[in-house]
Amino acid sequence: MNQQETALWWARVRADGPQRVEPGGPVPPGMLRLVEPDAAGVWLLPALPDSAGPAVLDELGLQGHVLEHPNDTARVLAACLRCCWTEPTGPLWPGAVAGWAQVASVFTAITSRDEVVSHRALLAAVRRLDRSGWLLWDEGTRTIRLGPRAAAWNPAQVSALRELWRSMPAPDLSAAQIPEDLSQ
Repeated sequence: MNQQETALWWARVRADGPQRVEPGGPVPPGMLRLVEPDAAGVWLLPALPDSAGPAVLDELGLQGHVLEHPNDTARVLAACLRCCWTEPTGPLWPGAVAGWAQVASVFTAITSRDEVVSHRALLAAVRRLDRSGWLLWDEGTRTIRLGPRAAAWNPAQVSALRELWRSMPAPDLSAAQIPEDLSQ
């Protein structure tokens, strides 16, 4: 891969976040290659040092942390982590697919909010996290899975996430789906 191709890949990642590509292609220097569970695709995302803070992300033109409604967004990411990471002693990514009702049951349990208010906050945060690559949200099937950015957590962060996972309530596997009229 030459410098021009590498620069083009970095520009794509800067503009759109992690890139899903066909398997078997070259990997630009400085990027992680994450294979999908079914091996039908590969995600390319920047391999940044653990010490990279907001200034480094800004300098590279990469998306920073999701700052809109940070408390709800963090709680939703934690609820998704609890549902999608089925075995915390194993690898975090790619995780399992979780249904909307499972994630909603965990989010409601940790926030103790009214169902309608909880649903709106959950949906908005899932969409934010999907846009930034932390989650992969399929609105048609109402399923969620961990996004490629979750694979970039370092071992110390994953250790802290294991403790968080253990402290979170388990998803209610018998939870009913949210009524369709609340989906927007």
